[in-house]
Amino acid sequence: MVKTLCNGLAAVTFMVAPAAWAQTANTQPQVELQLTQNYSVANSELVAELSATAVKSRADQAASAVNADLRWAEGQLAAFTDIHWQLVGYSSGQQGDKDWQMQGNLSLRADPKVLLPVLATLQSRLQLRSLHSQASSAAIAAAQRQAQAQMLHRFVQEAQAACQNLGLSWGGIKDGRLRSSVPLHPLGVAPVFLAAERAVPAPIAEGHSESHAQMDLSGTAFCKN
Repeated sequence: MVKTLCNGLAAVTFMVAPAAWAQTANTQPQVELQLTQNYSVANSELVAELSATAVKSRADQAASAVNADLRWAEGQLAAFTDIHWQLVGYSSGQQGDKDWQMQGNLSLRADPKVLLPVLATLQSRLQLRSLHSQASSAAIAAAQRQAQAQMLHRFVQEAQAACQNLGLSWGGIKDGRLRSSVPLHPLGVAPVFLAAERAVPAPIAEGHSESHAQMDLSGTAFCKN
């Protein structure tokens, strides 16, 4: 689901460069526009971060235990093709002058209905570190395309109105620059700590339902006398 905020929330300004109005054979009156539009995308996926941890007297023993847990997790995930997962790094350190601690981290992303039951199983050997919702890459791309089309339409409308207000005719677009100035980010990202009894995480709260972004458009249009 893609939802674009109403135009009332978007700041729209236009500026006329004084030099652009020189009445010569080689120049045309120009209008410079700067538009900003906020838009949102429904969060449809959950992202979970899990880790396998082991503390042993030797570093190789700790690494072996962590790798065994991660291989077991990979085996569990093999049956779920809709879950996207990847190993996201290892860390190790010595506790005092004796034991070694090794940690391997796993990231998972999927539809909540698919991911939540699997998390319950994985917690028998791995620890759930964090859980948050986010928009899918396909939904983000669709939202950006829609926002771009709407902003270009507004750009033309604003430029035409500016030419009319100055008693001139619409000439066309000279150039334009479109960019996403604020990347999409999930709301309310926070760690989630669960009990050891393989509990299924609670549903994501209502405040986590959308990701937000901002798109900017600046450019120059010209008018005709």
